[in-house]
Amino acid sequence: MKPSDILILAASNLKQNKVRTILTILGVAIGIGSLGAMVAFANGMQNNIAKSLEKNDLFTGITVSGVNFEPDGYNIYGAANLIEQVKPVPLDDDMLEKIKAIPNVSAAFPEVIIPAKLKINDKTVSVNIKSVPAMMRDYRPFDNIKYGSFYTSDNQKGVVVSRAVLQKLNIFLAEDEDKPTSGNFTILPADSIIGKEIEIITTVFDVEKVDLLYKNSRELPVKPESTFLPVCGIVDANSFSAGMFSGGIFLPPKTCDALPSVDLKNVYDIINNYSNSGQYNSIHVRVRDFTQLESVKYALEKMGLQVFSIGDKLKDMKKVFFLLDSLLAAVGIIALLVAALGIVNTLMMAIYERRKEIGIMKSMGATAFQIRLIFYVEAAVMGLFGGILGVLGGKISAMFANSVANSQIGVLVDSTVEYFSFTWSLIFGAMAFSVAVSFLASIYPAARAAAIDPLVALRRE
Repeated sequence: MKPSDILILAASNLKQNKVRTILTILGVAIGIGSLGAMVAFANGMQNNIAKSLEKNDLFTGITVSGVNFEPDGYNIYGAANLIEQVKPVPLDDDMLEKIKAIPNVSAAFPEVIIPAKLKINDKTVSVNIKSVPAMMRDYRPFDNIKYGSFYTSDNQKGVVVSRAVLQKLNIFLAEDEDKPTSGNFTILPADSIIGKEIEIITTVFDVEKVDLLYKNSRELPVKPESTFLPVCGIVDANSFSAGMFSGGIFLPPKTCDALPSVDLKNVYDIINNYSNSGQYNSIHVRVRDFTQLESVKYALEKMGLQVFSIGDKLKDMKKVFFLLDSLLAAVGIIALLVAALGIVNTLMMAIYERRKEIGIMKSMGATAFQIRLIFYVEAAVMGLFGGILGVLGGKISAMFANSVANSQIGVLVDSTVEYFSFTWSLIFGAMAFSVAVSFLASIYPAARAAAIDPLVALRRE
């Protein structure tokens, strides 16, 4: 029996009972459609979350500290000796250059944060001044400033203000679509803020009050001092960004260094006599892609540095996504297994209806393998057509569901989201899986058909 004969016989057998064949194919289509839609939804959610994380630089930033805590003993009272546990690694200019030389490190700079107050239009709010080099204009969240621009040099006299700071001052931009409609607030056009000089109030030592320290006074020997700088741009830095860029105001490094302020170190710096100039508390390291994060983190840890990155939680998130994929796929697989039982039923019915035909073919020399192959082909054809219809049906259903969701939710978030992601690998994988399941479902019926005794089959007919 030629391969073409097997194909012709399989097609002829499927046509003999069109209704049953169509219903079986539809059962497979429903199973594949459900499975494909579930997996596409899981993929869509992962893609949307990954894009959000990428936009907010959560997985591309690393904070490097020069202090590594490793308990190495206890004192005579049984308590850990904290001073002995501190093993400082100096974060100086030499270390900064070594960090910059690590492969895949695209940017590295000291984290300098100065507490201050910002005054605009007689309104004052506490802020953190953050020293950020001009090169960061090519990185998120500064690469797409909507109003104004990022400063172009490290000594430029200018400041970039986050929109969150303006909102703390109850100042909203006229161009914003999410402006409040009631309450005590001010609406200003962005152009009225860009180029405007704002007052930055920092704290400096007051020599005249130093003697208060020796009089057990609760008043500190400090006083406020104002610096006026023009606004270069307004950035959408928020709490979902990496810590260094989660709001506040941003200044070029040399401009920030020129600000008058009290340079108070943390307690461990004082304990370890870390008051030398040219040393930093921490360094911010940036990579281009979060896939490079692990190798950079490993290199930094080999240098004895303490490393912190939200990217460390990526593995946990992947586990959650895997669980979500598994749960959603299980629902689709159950539907597909029901369809597989339909294929078994269809082929078993075909055996009883075609016993004489099978007996004639075997009496004319058809082998058991050829008989099985006919049933395999029939099941594969039903699986293939069911897979194609299932993918099309799942895609159309997903488009409809996506449209409905965006018509309701998209209005609230002012953007459209692709909740379902049908990739080519998913499409072809679903069809291949459909054929594979159909083939497996045909193994038992095909074996039963191949085991038919031609004499018994012809005698009964």
